Amino acid sequence: MAWQLAVAAVQMRSVGDLGANLELCRKLVGEAAAGGARLVVLPECFSFLGRAEGDKMAAAEVLESKTGPVMSTLVALCTQHNIWIIGGGTPETVPGDDQRAYNTLVVVDPTGRLVTKYRKIHLFDVDIPGGATLKESNSTVAGDDLEVVDIDGVPVGLSICYDLRFPELYRRLVLDMGAEVVVIPAAFTAHTGAAHWHVLMRARAIENQTWIVAPAQWGKHNDKRESFGHSLIVDPWGVITSERAEGDGVLVQTLDGAAVEKRRTQMPVARHAVLWKR
Repeated sequence: MAWQLAVAAVQMRSVGDLGANLELCRKLVGEAAAGGARLVVLPECFSFLGRAEGDKMAAAEVLESKTGPVMSTLVALCTQHNIWIIGGGTPETVPGDDQRAYNTLVVVDPTGRLVTKYRKIHLFDVDIPGGATLKESNSTVAGDDLEVVDIDGVPVGLSICYDLRFPELYRRLVLDMGAEVVVIPAAFTAHTGAAHWHVLMRARAIENQTWIVAPAQWGKHNDKRESFGHSLIVDPWGVITSERAEGDGVLVQTLDGAAVEKRRTQMPVARHAVLWKR
């Protein structure tokens, strides 16, 4: 596990304006690349965050074509800066369905190739007393496949936001599929984030002994939606090594395989996971 990977977690406040969001992405990705990042991870809803769930259909694309504004922007940024980008969640067209989209994470390499994508499995349908009422499934189709992608020799597991609350997903990414870094781009609500964001991120890192990279949306997007912020990078011991509470910006840090190997050697929980192996 002698790898190293310079990673940037991007924090931003997306709005219901695709062009403005993509312009902010260009600025922040440029800052991350100038800071030495080889992999830049954008948050969930980086391309669009509207007042109502259905508003995002205006930004839906056929991602494989790479001709729409979202994918063409990511391709241009990757080739311009010679970096990998993980776009943490953007609307993907569902064939034959003009009312719903996939919430899709895309991985683009330095040549501009769409290497893989992950469609969010767990959809955020909640009615929290004193907090948010959201029903993502009204406008989103759930995915059903997990993905781990090789980025410069580093196995990176892919997930999005509400997936965070389902530890079995991360067990599969790590124990079955070999992830040593897991990305969790998010647009966590201010209410749920204040209660659970930090503890859940640290728990996923501790129980799986893996690096966590969690770029986040922050602040008030409109009169109905506010995100928690607090983008994080967490090490395999559960220590928060980088954090940005609010404001647009980037966290840049070099992750290493030695930290993963050290913790997994000291406490070999994967070998002790008897029930999981059944």
